[in-house]
Amino acid sequence: MYVLGISRVHDAAAALVRDGEIIAFAEEERFTRVKHDGRFPSRAVEFCLNQAGITLAEVDHVAFYWQRWREAVHAATVFARYFPKTLAVFRNERDGGEKSAGWVDTWRHGGGSGGVDDFHIGGAVLAHIKRTYTIGREVRDAVGYTGPTKFKVHLIDHHRSHAASAFYVSPFDSAAVLTLDGIGSDGTSTCLAVGEGNKITDLKRIKYPHSLGAMYAIVTGYLGFYPTVDEGKVMGLAPLGKDTYVEQFDDLVQLDNDGGYELDLSWFTHHTNGRHMVSRKFIDTFGPPRPRTRVTAENPVPQHYMDIAYALQATLEKAGLHLAKWLQARTGMTKLAVAGGVALNSVMNGRILLETPFEEFFAQPASADDGASVGAALEVTVGRHGLPRPTDGFTYTGPEFTEARMEKALVDAGVEYRRVDDIAAHTAAEIAAGKIVGWVQGRMECGPRALGNRSLLADPRDPESKTRMNEKVKHREAFRPFAPSCLAERAGEYFVSDYPSPVMLLVFDVLEHQREKVPAITHVDGTARVQTVSRTDNPLYHELISRFDELTGVPMLVNTSFNDNNEPIVCTPEDAIACYLKTDVDALALGPFWVQKPGAELEGNK
Repeated sequence: MYVLGISRVHDAAAALVRDGEIIAFAEEERFTRVKHDGRFPSRAVEFCLNQAGITLAEVDHVAFYWQRWREAVHAATVFARYFPKTLAVFRNERDGGEKSAGWVDTWRHGGGSGGVDDFHIGGAVLAHIKRTYTIGREVRDAVGYTGPTKFKVHLIDHHRSHAASAFYVSPFDSAAVLTLDGIGSDGTSTCLAVGEGNKITDLKRIKYPHSLGAMYAIVTGYLGFYPTVDEGKVMGLAPLGKDTYVEQFDDLVQLDNDGGYELDLSWFTHHTNGRHMVSRKFIDTFGPPRPRTRVTAENPVPQHYMDIAYALQATLEKAGLHLAKWLQARTGMTKLAVAGGVALNSVMNGRILLETPFEEFFAQPASADDGASVGAALEVTVGRHGLPRPTDGFTYTGPEFTEARMEKALVDAGVEYRRVDDIAAHTAAEIAAGKIVGWVQGRMECGPRALGNRSLLADPRDPESKTRMNEKVKHREAFRPFAPSCLAERAGEYFVSDYPSPVMLLVFDVLEHQREKVPAITHVDGTARVQTVSRTDNPLYHELISRFDELTGVPMLVNTSFNDNNEPIVCTPEDAIACYLKTDVDALALGPFWVQKPGAELEGNK
């Protein structure tokens, strides 16, 4: 049985599940090269079908990650509950008083080009409803298919999609399940549940406007970054702050004894105008928002805003721990599966694992809305039809390319290259010699973290690796840290926990006596977002790190996504070559082919 899963609006993606196997899953942005592309995932659907070698005629079900009328009912409920303040929606203004896109543009195109808040609220609700009716036609149009089809369309609750994406691919027969994001199709922002076998049962739902995801996004905007896009930047900025405002931020979230929470809405306006905006009370207390200007050495983030970021992160972690502890006490379970956009907060995840009674932890690598396409498909195959759960193959689910395609791309680009017999050993030696290398191998990983198949790699021993990677390669803020990819069997030598972290969604302290040894992966607070690499999960990447260990005695590499700032992770050989040529990457390991910048001596000519 083939089930095609679809998500859109934020990080659109498509997934194809056949019985108990994820055949393909990829984000639309990887094909269109538009970061966080939320349009219908036409290219991703086409990829999924091609990967399986089928047409739409063979698809049995299409699962969409959103339900039809519950959003409209919830929106009306919120409007009535906070009336007359909600009359602000009719002004259709975003931050700064600018007019947002009208309802027609929002209905037709999802909004304007002015950022995440450039939409008409009524038009957005109507557009969401419309999409649930047109999904079948859009799938056909996406691949230009005009023949007969047999698929049935299923509208899946948004948070059930998140929960299914985590629990059904986890290694757990039973587990507590926690999903957290901004808002779902019925208004849910947080869901606490139990997964057993092929069934997920809700225990508690917390609904918008009481949303940890919304809170974090709103303050992200206040800090001068883009809400729903730049939360990862704020997480990286927070350790540079001090606890100046932590006590005041306690007022933002009220925790209750029954495992729930409420936001103190007097600090925000999202419940009255639908925008990611703080209230006048917030501004009067903490000062004006930071202008949305690019952060540079000449224009750093002032300490005041770093302190706000620190308080925001501390508040989220406190709430996350509260939810997890209640869920564990209620269920008695020792295993936890998490998903939803907030589950990308790896600092919070690390604390949940280490500071609650949960003994085992699983995070969906594509925790945000992209992964909901997988979850929607699995809710049909597993939850509704009782078919087997996938046991692996949920990480490296994207396209892969033949050596012939790679070589043609190199020839077409006019770059000098050579084939290397042992690309892992060769690349390890070049990284140990100080080079930053683009590494493109096998099937592309899913989610926002590079996991060793579309990565930029550097020497963790060199403190200049971080500076150079941020300034010359990624062209991004200097405060942002880089993650280590560490041999799973050696992680305990460098980090306070050696718990498996194959999808880079757990942050652990670097052991104090090792920090000077690996400065490039040690953040200012002595932590690192760890990826543990096993030979089973990724044999070639494990071999590369092993060879680097043999040369240096350090069993890890600096690993960041292979992309320039504000563009998606590279997908194709052509993408990789283009990114390599326009940035200060020293070399490219594209399959078995090795490339260095003009003027650099190739290994074979030394």
